[in-house]
Amino acid sequence: MNERIRIPTICVCLSVMAHFLLLFPLGRLGSYNFARPVNLLQAVTVDVKVSGDADEPAKETTGQELTETVGGGAATKDAANHTPTVGASVDASLEGMAQRQTAPEQAAERAVVNADKADTSQRTLSTIETMPATARKTVSTYEVVPPLRTAGEFLATEREKLSYQISMFGFPVGSAELEAKNERGEVRITLKVTSNAALASLYPVDDFIETRHIAGNFIVTKIRQQEGSLRSNRGFTLFLRDKKVFWHNLFTHKSSNETVPTSDVLDLLSGFYYLRGRPLKVGTSEMLQVYDSDQYTEIPVQVLRRERVSLPGFRKADTIVIKPQFKTDGIFKRTGDVTIWLADDNSRAPVKVETQIPLGKVTVELLSAEKAEAAPTASPAEVRR
Repeated sequence: MNERIRIPTICVCLSVMAHFLLLFPLGRLGSYNFARPVNLLQAVTVDVKVSGDADEPAKETTGQELTETVGGGAATKDAANHTPTVGASVDASLEGMAQRQTAPEQAAERAVVNADKADTSQRTLSTIETMPATARKTVSTYEVVPPLRTAGEFLATEREKLSYQISMFGFPVGSAELEAKNERGEVRITLKVTSNAALASLYPVDDFIETRHIAGNFIVTKIRQQEGSLRSNRGFTLFLRDKKVFWHNLFTHKSSNETVPTSDVLDLLSGFYYLRGRPLKVGTSEMLQVYDSDQYTEIPVQVLRRERVSLPGFRKADTIVIKPQFKTDGIFKRTGDVTIWLADDNSRAPVKVETQIPLGKVTVELLSAEKAEAAPTASPAEVRR
């Protein structure tokens, strides 16, 4: 009997304790009234401005004011909570309010935006008009500086490549290559001089000179030389319009800005090509303005005579002999005068050069010449046909 009573009693006690442990936390959370209607937020901000209200500050609307304004009296208040309740008419009213912004009002908004943009553009134009004349010119236009020199002054063909044999005491000791190109109105001239194995052990020569004409207003020259114990690597830029020169020595890392007295100044290679296009007459002189060996100098060139010379391969050439009066070292580290034989024809190609270096007299003779004529430009009538 006692066993039968004790077991139900224990079960009832455990059930009471389980319900107590479950309901105690729920009581701490409070009660919830499922019959109470859902309340609107107590503070709602709605921006229903049109373009005419652009200058008015935003107005904060409470839930009660929103209900009374939008619902049009359809909302009721709960007396116990003093909070507004909104029926189905709220959704309909909000939808109707969105539809009340008609097409004319939307067009008015677009007109305001376009007017603002037009006003901004007008203010920009007014600002430019009130600028000084020089500043307004800088804003509105870009002035293209015309070239001072043209490619036709230096090179009559599109491309020219001249190959030479260098001899000393009647024996070949090296080679040279002179090449010029007209690249869309910009001239590029290069000269390469190298000694062969027989001379390299006594007097190695490895010279490279490149000249570029840019926009007809700038000449950029790079000179890398090795002649015996002499080594150099330098370059300079001629600013023809400004009559200035900037040179830089890559070995010593020294540089300098200098002025020249004329815009006609050229580097030595460009001066030589310019001289070829001059009307050379025996007994007269030409004057070159050049920048060479890091200094400006004038080089008088005497036109001595006409002469027929022999070239390698049992060839003959009619030439005009000229003698420039160098005051600088020039392309080679010379110790004597330089004499040049130019072909006595329209090309005026240099066919022979003689000069003196520390080891003796050096003779440079033309081996081959390659030329590429520029394509003729079609006239407007030919293009139409």
